[in-house]
Amino acid sequence: MTRSHQTLTRGQVFRQSWPIMLANGAAPIVGLVDTLMVGRFVGTQALAGIGLGAVIYSIAYWGFGFLRMSTAGLAAQSDGAGAEHEVQAHIMRAIPLGVLIGFLIFVLQVPLLTGAFMIFTGSPEIESSARDYINARLWGLPATLGTIALMGWFVGISRAGLALALQIVLNIVNIILSPIFVILLGGGLIGVGLASAVAEWAGFAAGLFLMVREVKRRGGWRQGVFTRKVLLARDALSKLGIANGNIFIRTMALTVGFSFFGNAAASEGETFLAGYHVLMQFITMAALVLDGFAHTAEAVTGAAYGAKDRNRFDRAVRVTSEFSIGFAALLSGLIYFGGPFLIPILTTDPTVIASALTYLPYCALVPIAGFAAFQMDGIFIGTTRTAAMRNAGIVAVIIYIVAHYVIYPKLGAVGIWVAFLVYYIMRAVTLGVAYPAIRKTMESAHAH
Repeated sequence: MTRSHQTLTRGQVFRQSWPIMLANGAAPIVGLVDTLMVGRFVGTQALAGIGLGAVIYSIAYWGFGFLRMSTAGLAAQSDGAGAEHEVQAHIMRAIPLGVLIGFLIFVLQVPLLTGAFMIFTGSPEIESSARDYINARLWGLPATLGTIALMGWFVGISRAGLALALQIVLNIVNIILSPIFVILLGGGLIGVGLASAVAEWAGFAAGLFLMVREVKRRGGWRQGVFTRKVLLARDALSKLGIANGNIFIRTMALTVGFSFFGNAAASEGETFLAGYHVLMQFITMAALVLDGFAHTAEAVTGAAYGAKDRNRFDRAVRVTSEFSIGFAALLSGLIYFGGPFLIPILTTDPTVIASALTYLPYCALVPIAGFAAFQMDGIFIGTTRTAAMRNAGIVAVIIYIVAHYVIYPKLGAVGIWVAFLVYYIMRAVTLGVAYPAIRKTMESAHAH
């Protein structure tokens, strides 16, 4: 059931990438449904509270994204090497780890939230609303983190459609329960949070069902995979722990970079900040698309790396990158030429529209400047070169911040966007320095 002897085609790449794009796009729907319910049926103060609560909750969601990345890379490598025993063992280690982290955060929520509200402050009323929402949603966090691990495993074994199916189940349950909990039962913010938590558990259950079905499709459970010797193997746990730690640090570096960009925008005043927020919607859209090819790169380069096949690895890099380059150019064109029509739909304020249109050309360059960063991330996750990712992430954000302080005094507000483009480019460049080392570690099975 491995892909060791298959020649990667462009059709395979696209078939694996589009479900990831849709799954990524479906991920924020839970938050959108929550916002809709609160905004229409609870009130303005509650809406502000859910906004603050969502920011704080997202730290746990994105901060532990390493569960997806490390699982995807390790599973892809084992799949490429034909080691089905380890393919199964990786997910059996990752799911309990995610669930355990979720339960620990749930148990420690009082001190953690106290610390969070020292950083993300609001009025006492808004903080109280945010606390109600977070307390309710945290009931679903163990399932959320277990689901993240499952999604990584599905991507790693090139079954991205299963990740999409999981997201569909989660969102359908949330869309059904939110109106029931909020409108019929009058649950307010707590009802919204609990509906999302129940939906997370439903998605996790669906993911477990799909995982078991996939294991059966691949020939069933391997002997001894559930034994303590396998699940608690010191070398495997050490590799998992190191990978997760490195990716966590890299994720925090990215968070610093994007937070710095947001703070720089805020320093330019309300109009610039509002225009920046509008343009960020285009950047988010582009990221969802380009992430699809990056996630596919995780699976196919990881499988080639596990098989120690350099020719297959090079083809995986080339074919996924061709799609990424092509779609990056397409997205840049859509943003540049479609922006003047879309911006007035997102905001009616003439000054905000004018500001967004002024900086639209720089926003349109983001996919072109950033596609290589996405692709490099996918390649390095697939080959679990997480130490290089950690180092590159730290160096890139330092270069970005220095570039901002060099460029901003000369170009003003334009410099904020120029420095941000530099950041994307440096994310790729810093990883590119370490890229040749990956190829040198592989012995080509088809050397000429």
